[in-house]
Amino acid sequence: MMIISLVGQKGGGGKSTCCWVLTQAALARSEDTSVLLVETDNQGSTAAFVTAAHGAYPDLQDRLYCEKARTDEELNDLLTKADEGGISFVFVDTAGEHSDLARDVMSMSDRILIPVKPVLHEYHSQLATLATYEALKKSFEEDGEEIAPCGLLLNQYNPARRLTKEQAEAVAVITEHPMTLEFFLPFKTNFETLGSGRVLLKEREAAASRNDGLEKRRLDADIHEATTILTSIEGMK
Repeated sequence: MMIISLVGQKGGGGKSTCCWVLTQAALARSEDTSVLLVETDNQGSTAAFVTAAHGAYPDLQDRLYCEKARTDEELNDLLTKADEGGISFVFVDTAGEHSDLARDVMSMSDRILIPVKPVLHEYHSQLATLATYEALKKSFEEDGEEIAPCGLLLNQYNPARRLTKEQAEAVAVITEHPMTLEFFLPFKTNFETLGSGRVLLKEREAAASRNDGLEKRRLDADIHEATTILTSIEGMK
C-alpha cells in the first residue's frame, strides 16, 4: 500500500484535483487496484467526487472508497484498516491550512506533494508548508528515522500554451527551487472537470463500445498522462 498526501497551507492550489487525477491513474492500472481517498478538509469536495462516481458507476464501490479523518488517531486507524484490507493506494486530501493534523499526515505518508500553480504569491505561500516539512524531516533525522520524500508539484502548467509575463516569471522561479519535481501536472480540460465524479477509465470503455475512436484516443492520452505522473511519484526519492 502506498500513501500519497497532498498538502499545502494555500487553499485552491489544486490538492483535490491532484487526488482525483491520481485516482484515475490508479483505477486504470488494473482491475485489482483499489483506492482510498481520505479527506481532512471540511469542504467535502473529495467525498462528493466519490459519491458521484459511485452513482455513475456502482461497480466502483468495491474499488473506490472515501473516508474522513479529523485527528491523527482517526487517520492512523483508517490507514491501518486500509492496509489490512489490501488497499493499493491511499490519497490524502488535506485542508488549506497549517495544523497538527497536516504534520501528522506528512509523518504517516510514503510520498508528499505540495501542489503549486504558476502564480508567484501561491508559490511563496506554499514555501511555508515546505518549511514545515523541513522541520519535520530534521526531527525525524534526529531520532534516526527517515521521512517520506517531498516535492513541489507544478500544477496547471501547459508548456505548449503561451504564458503571460507573470506566469512565465512564476514558472521560472518555481522550477529553480531544488525541491520542485521534474514532472508536473498539466492543464487539461478533462482533469479540471473530474470533480463531477467523472472516471476516465469508464468513459474510455463507453467510447470504445460505441466505436468513437476519436474520443477514445483523447481519453487514452489523458489516462496515459495521469499514469505517467503516478509512476513518477512512486519513483520519488
